[in-house]
Amino acid sequence: MRYARFLLSKITAQNIKDLGFLQALFSVMAADETAFTALITAVISDKSLELQGRIGTTAYDDATVPRATYVKLAEKYLAAAEMVQRRINIVLGTRGGTGDPPDTRSEQQQRKDYLDQAEVWIAKVAQSVTTDPSADFACGALVTSHFGDDTTS
Repeated sequence: MRYARFLLSKITAQNIKDLGFLQALFSVMAADETAFTALITAVISDKSLELQGRIGTTAYDDATVPRATYVKLAEKYLAAAEMVQRRINIVLGTRGGTGDPPDTRSEQQQRKDYLDQAEVWIAKVAQSVTTDPSADFACGALVTSHFGDDTTS
């Protein structure tokens, strides 16, 4: 069943690699390029199911432009955010037992940026809902994040 769901993914491992994710950064989890591709594929599978659950099967499977493009971009950024989280976990897990903990603020910001981008595209999917004009139907989207604004000093 999970394999059948994976076939619905809108992106590939190469889309994530094109964002700059390298096997060397994940060598603890993926010893070679084949294992790295499998790791990315598993992340994409999980995120495609998550996205499908959030926007619904109809919107996820819609092949019309621009909705299909928005779904693909949302899926890409959700998967990228998860890859950054896994990188943070590696950094935190491989630090030595002494000294200060490693600084992962830049990775955390990158993850937040990817999640914010995903939410933008998810909102666009929601806003492109079409219906019969005679149905007196209106919709809107509110984009929020559980991450606080870190602009205070």
